Amino acid sequence: MAFGSPFVLALRGTLVAGMLSLAACAGAPQYRLNDGTVYPFGPAKAVVHRLSRLQSDGDGVVRRAVVFIEFRDLDEETCRGVGDLEVALVVSGREPQSKRLNLDSTSENNARWNRALRMYEVLFTIDPPLVGGKLPAIRVDLRWTCGTKPAVMDSAQLDALPAQ
Repeated sequence: MAFGSPFVLALRGTLVAGMLSLAACAGAPQYRLNDGTVYPFGPAKAVVHRLSRLQSDGDGVVRRAVVFIEFRDLDEETCRGVGDLEVALVVSGREPQSKRLNLDSTSENNARWNRALRMYEVLFTIDPPLVGGKLPAIRVDLRWTCGTKPAVMDSAQLDALPAQ
């Protein structure tokens, strides 16, 4: 079979078209049902939810951070996620702490899912704890990848809840 045959040219054209269509899928992932129908209710974005916060034991010493990650579909409805999620807690002047979640794993997905809030919950221990009146800047960064390019990223500042 010669490299210039119509079959080989058609095969090359099909491969190039396929690679270009994969490269064009840089936005939200397209989920398909078993019959090939596009399923519009999969996650389109991930955000650090405003319920994320620092926690203290009432003595003013901040020992933990709880981070809530919300996935939303194309209709802006909360949904469960898939893919890889990396969450980093960045305390000014310290090494960042990060946790990587594989949401394709059913056990990990279920373990992190907060059914009441319909979000993923990620806990961080702050060691050494933060003591004193004025806290350093504390930020949460997330990076979600699900076979899409570029990755979806979000960031939010964390505050302590007022003393009770």
